[in-house]
Amino acid sequence: MKCLIVDDDPLMCDLLEHFCSKIDDIKSVVTTTSGFESINMINSSHFNIILLDYNLPDITGEDILKIAPHNTAVIMITSNKNFALDSYNYDQIIDFLVKPINFPRFFKAFQKAQVFHSKHQEKETRLFIKDGNKLVKVNLEDVCYFKSEANYISVVMTKRKILTLMTLKDLETKLPDFFQRVHRSYIVNLNKIISIGNNVIELDNDHVPLSQSYEKTLYQKISLLN
Repeated sequence: MKCLIVDDDPLMCDLLEHFCSKIDDIKSVVTTTSGFESINMINSSHFNIILLDYNLPDITGEDILKIAPHNTAVIMITSNKNFALDSYNYDQIIDFLVKPINFPRFFKAFQKAQVFHSKHQEKETRLFIKDGNKLVKVNLEDVCYFKSEANYISVVMTKRKILTLMTLKDLETKLPDFFQRVHRSYIVNLNKIISIGNNVIELDNDHVPLSQSYEKTLYQKISLLN
């Protein structure tokens, strides 16, 4: 699991990072003291857990919650108990840690995040896509890539292809970690990549273009998944 820590107190970031290092299932941790920087991080990479301070100097934790993906577990770090009632408006919030924080309480919150993550993983290995007048269940592990074609998307699998009325922007929020945008018109299944080079990605019996603007994010994503 990948974790993002957002807290304007560097000492709190260090403490939370130390707690994360004690848990084998957390394989990578990124920290930031800036709310605005965290938004850029969330937009460019997927995290399974966000440890989020409610009171930030540049932007509130509540503002960050509005852009956090629905499949990311959020643990609020706060001394503001009043936000607890408002938290019911956000499905991602799975627990509150009130400062000061100790490891046993932190670990209990992490266990809730594990349950949240497992449930979403089960749901997100499949997707129902409209094909003409019917809904078709697609096993996402079988998808090689998605290609944007005007207002439609081609869902390209090893043995078949489906054309559905949808945009890549809408689709992107529904996909699990092993998919990545590599071009304004393409999202690829990282598990289907054979090679990358010369701005081209080789997949099973196919090739898709790699845009320079997505290249750095792609390599970061591959590194995190390995």
